[in-house]
Amino acid sequence: MSLASRTFRNTALVVGSRAVAKVATFVVVVLLWRHLADAEYGRFGAMIVYVSLAQLLADLGTQTVFVRDVARDRAVFDRYLGNLISVRLLLLVLSGLVLAGALRLLAPALFPFTLGAFVLLITVSYSGLLRSAFYARGTLGYEVVAILGEAAVLLGLTLYAVGHRASWDAFLWVYAASYLFTCLLALGVIFGIWRERPSPRLDLGFLRDVLRSGAPLALGFVITSIYAQVDVVLLQLFTNFRMVGWYVAANKYVDAIAWIPQTAMNAVFPALSLLSVSGKDRLSLAYQKSYRLLAVVGVPLAVGIALTAPALVHAVRGYEQTIPALAILALSVVFLFLNNAFIYTLTAINRQADFTRLALATLVVNVVLNLALIPPFGYLGASWAAVLTELALFLGGWWLLRRHLYALPVVRGIARILLSGGVMGLAVLLLRSWPVVLVILVGAAVYAVALVLLRAVDADEWRVIRKGLIP
Repeated sequence: MSLASRTFRNTALVVGSRAVAKVATFVVVVLLWRHLADAEYGRFGAMIVYVSLAQLLADLGTQTVFVRDVARDRAVFDRYLGNLISVRLLLLVLSGLVLAGALRLLAPALFPFTLGAFVLLITVSYSGLLRSAFYARGTLGYEVVAILGEAAVLLGLTLYAVGHRASWDAFLWVYAASYLFTCLLALGVIFGIWRERPSPRLDLGFLRDVLRSGAPLALGFVITSIYAQVDVVLLQLFTNFRMVGWYVAANKYVDAIAWIPQTAMNAVFPALSLLSVSGKDRLSLAYQKSYRLLAVVGVPLAVGIALTAPALVHAVRGYEQTIPALAILALSVVFLFLNNAFIYTLTAINRQADFTRLALATLVVNVVLNLALIPPFGYLGASWAAVLTELALFLGGWWLLRRHLYALPVVRGIARILLSGGVMGLAVLLLRSWPVVLVILVGAAVYAVALVLLRAVDADEWRVIRKGLIP
């Protein structure tokens, strides 16, 4: 139990530190909604997706290999970073050409703004590489400064740009400036505090080995990244930038909480890895507990967002058309949480190749669903495609772990948690005319009471939560 409690406590600390930056980032998004028309926000959202997809070519898994190998041997820090700085520049030139070509071919209305997109691509890529040095050296205090500083710069410059009635493309430069902050911070730490002297170099034999080692990681990351963003590209191709704006805006509410299960399972993953060599029974129990505790958080969020979608959108003066898309996407939240239990457990038992194949199959499902649903239903079709894709990933992850580890009772195992969420949903429906903040607070209280009265969380799980929150 000490391992579980310690893991939960670390999870709470990590989640709490990132929450501050996420709040600031969401405020930025709200400011953009109020400042930009829906079509302008659609252009901005589509451009961010194109930049994100182009950035995949600039990494190719090398960042993860850098963190892994330097964590094992700090003596190779300069050699790794010097080579990766150089090869990333070459890859960014290739990525920039691909980005320009994609914009010219698929989104000609965005092509005149390629320069701002390319600058954003450069700062995003190098900030990711340089901040990975903090993880490689185990000095995450600097990462906290980077996260909070990046968010502060983004918020400050957004307020300035909004105050000066900037056009949508100006915010590409605003985001680039926030990532530039992290680049400068990391360079200051590396050269000024650590006294490291990584000089640009191109050791072709060394880079070949690094790229070969990172290829499997790159494949999985590319698949999952395309799967997460291809819907916006297809929506832009088949409809218009107004619908893109509505859909991207609805997804921002989901994005605001999507980091919670990922961050939580990042902290839990070392414990799962340790238990994977301690016997199948102990790992199966940890897998089941992770699934249940993710459900405890995911179920009320899904129910709450679905039922309060109109109030949430009106509270921030968002686009009215966002409401139905948000109500649909809320259904994906519970799967978004639970799928992380499958993904991390598969990795812990060294079945990441199975997950890569599952991700590829899910990508195919996602593209087919979007092609089938977007032409007749527009952004609402894309919303349903997102929900059904998460369901497909859920079923595939459960089936793989049923074969390799444990036949998890997916509904029976969380039946009382689902019932508690239903009780909360009924309370929210009865109180929906109240101010949204009060509805959220009362709904959370009702859910907590329902968990206790229905004994949805067992004594061991309460002990883990209590010891995790109170050292």
